[in-house]
Amino acid sequence: MKKSLLFAALVTCMLTGATLKTNGDSGKSIFLDNKCNKCHSIESQGIKRTSEPPEGAKYPPPDLSGVGLKHTADWMAQWVTKQVEMHDKKHMYKFKGSDDELKTLTTWLATLKKKPA
Repeated sequence: MKKSLLFAALVTCMLTGATLKTNGDSGKSIFLDNKCNKCHSIESQGIKRTSEPPEGAKYPPPDLSGVGLKHTADWMAQWVTKQVEMHDKKHMYKFKGSDDELKTLTTWLATLKKKPA
């Protein structure tokens, strides 16, 4: 019985295009697919920033290795969708992914609790 349930779940995933990835893999993929690493690095995950900070930026975009030490997933979701401010400013770019991608991304980011070197 257990084998048939497992087989049914696997077939369902294959037919619907669903994946068996963990939130961490999915969150990291969403981060990279949305080119968040154009501005942000995550040293703890081996992710390097791919461009220079935007012209006129007072501070370079931070490394996000320890972002989960300071912010919750809910707050980060509001931040990247420009609903809240930090230091009297909103996030430079509005996240354009789906609600599910936003939740997966911010849930993953909230797990990042290692201070950068």
